[in-house]
Amino acid sequence: MPSLLLAAASQDSPSHRKLLLESDRIVFLGDSITYKGDYVSNFETWLKALYSKRNFDVVNLGLPSETVSGLSENGHAGGKFPRPDLFTRLDSVLEKTKPDLIFACYGMNCGIYQPLDEQRFQKYKDGISKLKKKAEESGATIIFLTPATFDSKRKPKQAHYAEVLNTYADWLVSQRQNGWLVIDIHSHMRNALDEEQKQNPTFTYQKDAIHPNSAGHWS
Repeated sequence: MPSLLLAAASQDSPSHRKLLLESDRIVFLGDSITYKGDYVSNFETWLKALYSKRNFDVVNLGLPSETVSGLSENGHAGGKFPRPDLFTRLDSVLEKTKPDLIFACYGMNCGIYQPLDEQRFQKYKDGISKLKKKAEESGATIIFLTPATFDSKRKPKQAHYAEVLNTYADWLVSQRQNGWLVIDIHSHMRNALDEEQKQNPTFTYQKDAIHPNSAGHWS
């Protein structure tokens, strides 16, 4: 995702370059979009091309269906299991990987595909804040990525979820005023999708409304 690559360490940003160059191990946390690995691979390729003499250990620890909200809808996975909660594994992840830098992308699953609700929203905010606290206590710097957009044209009956993710992403971006490191991939992807659909209403990055294809990961 160019927004990720440019914002994380653009050549005209000494502070971003310094952050990367001081990071031996970079860990990615997230749900199935991260687990798929496309944008992580894009990032790693770009990173190694830009700093060819520097050895980086990039570890993708995305987990399908995972949330930071700890919520799960009835019948998830056909009723086989509830959505995984990051905090059942986070301490172990931090202890075993000892990351210098963490990229975390959550939100797509955290509202469990229901309409906007203040209690669910608060669970997301609490989970993100808890993740930041634990990451920093472990000695890592954490960069948050806003969630990908939800293509409501693919699932009109769940069109409300696009607004849920808009709200979650806006809140996360607002935390920049508190010194948080946040990369807004949501707005970039939403704007790109809107422009494409003006020309071709059937265009999509996400056939299932959720998981970006290769172009979506690069958008």
